[in-house]
Amino acid sequence: MSELLIVGGLTIDHFADGHSAPGGSVLHAGLAAVQEGVAPTILAVAGDEPEARDGLARLAAMGELLHQPAPATTTYRHEEKAGRRVLVFEAATATIDPAVGRRAGIPRVALFAPIAGELSAAAVDELRRDLGPERTVLLIQGWLRRLEIGSPVLPLPLDAVAADLWATFAAADAIVVSTEDLAEAPEDPFAQAAALRVRIGPGPVLVLTLGTEGYLLDDPGTDRLVASMPRRVVQGVPTVGAGDTFGAALAVHLSRGEGAALAAEAATERVIQVLEARRS
Repeated sequence: MSELLIVGGLTIDHFADGHSAPGGSVLHAGLAAVQEGVAPTILAVAGDEPEARDGLARLAAMGELLHQPAPATTTYRHEEKAGRRVLVFEAATATIDPAVGRRAGIPRVALFAPIAGELSAAAVDELRRDLGPERTVLLIQGWLRRLEIGSPVLPLPLDAVAADLWATFAAADAIVVSTEDLAEAPEDPFAQAAALRVRIGPGPVLVLTLGTEGYLLDDPGTDRLVASMPRRVVQGVPTVGAGDTFGAALAVHLSRGEGAALAAEAATERVIQVLEARRS
């Protein structure tokens, strides 16, 4: 039994200074898993562009890579407006085929982390049924995006999310999402968490990450929401991939039998360590 399966799309990221690099949830989550002492199995969809080949080589060095070829790789252009990162959607990739994932062994925990809707609810359900992971963690940002080629990525209102996705979310063990990925009540994360809980039902642990301000943890096994703010705040470095790092570390610690609160604290520490390393 493998400890961790990560499923999602690789990206090509174009930055304002003119350089391009591979990215995406699978890359950031895979790096975090390795730092947690895990050699993950990674199912990624990507094309054959130079940046994609570089990213796939990096993924293969982390553990077992299941590469689903595609005509193109999901591509984003990174811009900055009023001090905030803005993503412009430039190219879409293919939809992930669950048949590729069936080549993986049975994982203790499966982390599903789409970056641009390349993973359907039906594919998640099929992989969960066929592989039988002990736990399932979803990073749902890729399902909550309004995507139009050539346009900035915008949060999708919760009422616009398809019913089959909410059913898939409800069957997960844990869900992680950033407050920035939600269209409703951006100034009130408690209201955001409440709105998500209404839709996902009583089952999953819900973690709402708040950037440098920490996270909200809604564990149905306890009688209250927990707000956590880290004592060490890393500023002045890029935070790209922080949510993916958090989700992968959370999944690893849950797979090892830790409770949600301890797993979330360990995930926060992993994010801090990753951001501190970017200072050098």
